[in-house]
Amino acid sequence: MTAATSNQALADEVWSLMTAQGALFAVDAPIRQTLTNLADYLARRQKRAVAEVRAELDAVLSADPRFAREERGETVQFVTSRQGRYTPRDTTDTHSFKQRMHEPEHPFPIDDISVVISTSRPAITTVEPVFISDYWQIQAALAPTHADPVAEPAPVEATPAPVEAVAEPAPVEATPAPVEAVAEPAPVKATPVPVEAVAKPAPVKATPAPVEAVAKPAPVKATPAPVEAVAKPEPVVVEPEPKPVAPPVRPSRPLIERSTIMTLPDGLTIDLRRPVSDILAEHGKLLEGLLSGQMEQDPLRRIVSFGRSYYPEASIVSLGKNDLRKIRDYILERNEPLLDTEIIADLYYHNPRQPDYEGFRFSLNYRLNHEKDFEFVGVEGARLWSTKGLPMIGSKRVKAAEMGQITSYLIDDTRDDSLEDQSAESIVASGSVSRVLSFFEWEYGVLPLDASLSALLPAPMLPDQRSAVLRFESPQHVTNYLAEVRYSTGNRGGWLQGLDDFFREHLVPGALITLSRSADPSIFQITYEDAPEASERILTLDEKKNRFAFANLTYYCAVDESLLPSQSKYGRLKNFKSFPMGERRKSEMILEHVFENLGEQVGTRTEPQYSLSLDDLYVGYNVLRPGSRALLRALLAEHDLVTPDDATP
Repeated sequence: MTAATSNQALADEVWSLMTAQGALFAVDAPIRQTLTNLADYLARRQKRAVAEVRAELDAVLSADPRFAREERGETVQFVTSRQGRYTPRDTTDTHSFKQRMHEPEHPFPIDDISVVISTSRPAITTVEPVFISDYWQIQAALAPTHADPVAEPAPVEATPAPVEAVAEPAPVEATPAPVEAVAEPAPVKATPVPVEAVAKPAPVKATPAPVEAVAKPAPVKATPAPVEAVAKPEPVVVEPEPKPVAPPVRPSRPLIERSTIMTLPDGLTIDLRRPVSDILAEHGKLLEGLLSGQMEQDPLRRIVSFGRSYYPEASIVSLGKNDLRKIRDYILERNEPLLDTEIIADLYYHNPRQPDYEGFRFSLNYRLNHEKDFEFVGVEGARLWSTKGLPMIGSKRVKAAEMGQITSYLIDDTRDDSLEDQSAESIVASGSVSRVLSFFEWEYGVLPLDASLSALLPAPMLPDQRSAVLRFESPQHVTNYLAEVRYSTGNRGGWLQGLDDFFREHLVPGALITLSRSADPSIFQITYEDAPEASERILTLDEKKNRFAFANLTYYCAVDESLLPSQSKYGRLKNFKSFPMGERRKSEMILEHVFENLGEQVGTRTEPQYSLSLDDLYVGYNVLRPGSRALLRALLAEHDLVTPDDATP
């Protein structure tokens, strides 16, 4: 190991020690450790001299950019942080409110100086002078700018002389030069200034001399110089008033052109000028995912969700322990999962016409979803709730863990051929799917959740939802059955269970059934094609003896004769062994068992060989476990002992 590599390893070790010491510190907080403590610790670990380790540490850490060396008297210590070299924070205040208030970057227009907020306020309600910034006085044109100063006339304070009343005075506002009183009014020759005529005379503030009475004098309201009385009238000369200083012209704000193009994180652009309906039709799913993702990242959880519904967390109605106990008891009393609308109507007497109905409904679903005693088993449009203690839906002979392993072949799309006869689009459009019952499906009331059933049945509403409860109605027998959909998770397949009673009472293996949707998203119909009465010895499973046998069955449904496990065609099925469900998941073992018991012997006793067609293999394989023809082709291709017969392809 080179010296540079050794020094880097030593610096990394010290940095790891110090960051572990400050694991709960802020990422930019200083982590300090003395050189003495570090040298003592490493010397004990490496069994070296303390002085040697201390000198090496001082040299290595001083050269490493992650550490800063500090000396406090005779003590040497090194400083770092979790993000690397420690940099002290800059506490300089560069955002002064006082400065921004007096000299803003974009000030508002001032129409009246009284709207400006003063920096001081009198303690008592007295009229006192209040300081106003020069900046605002300039904005309101009440103070001269530094570039163009304007002198203001100072008021003249003196003891006025008596002035005699006149007949019809008219006030004139101006800033005149010295004025001489005359016997008759003379025209004013000067630069015209604004003159306001009023009905009543205004007092003259000046230091005049005694003025003689005249016929029609015009008193001047201004800041005049002393007035002298003369005998003869002379023209009154009025100097022009200085032009007022115009307020500085503020540059208008530039018009900012708003972009109508929204760019998504993946680079996709959306033109917001398009109709909302078109945008949602094309990008609705994507926008919904982005919006929900942003709400989920909110650390304050101000908006909470249940499925595709969102509601303010502060407005959620609280449910106490008594409410939860009352809801659970009511579900157990009804002995089946219940809709949220039923719970609200029967226990809380709310109806949809009340303004707080939807808020209370969301609160109920949100609270129950966070309680371990309740399980959501509904779908979009029908929110059902189940609780612990309800009877199991479907046959108890098949456990969920075993069935998930048996149907795991459905995860591989290449082994699921359920869409060969009917596409997923046609199933969604028509709202129905047809299929032929196998012996395993008929015996246990289980239908594998293949691609065709997945296109028909509703998808899970919540991300972690395991199952959904549906009701299947039989219009031919005016009965209904509760069925449970177990969704596929991970490497386990899904299935539909709970129709065993209907299958055993009205159907036989090989019957053609049709499943259809209804207006209610949680209610489906199951039908079959009626046929004349027929009797046949059909394969059955004797549970007491745990073996297969043939029994006389009468049925009134149309069947596929090639898939009907009758004694006349598949008599060898009685030799099948009823394997436990845990062993039936071994597909290769079941394949070999079907060949040995259902196949035709074509070899010798020492070297036995069995011949079997794919149709017969399909019937026999589905007696012990469900499987598709695509699965069987894949198993045959992968099996080392199976070869195709060229004579009978």
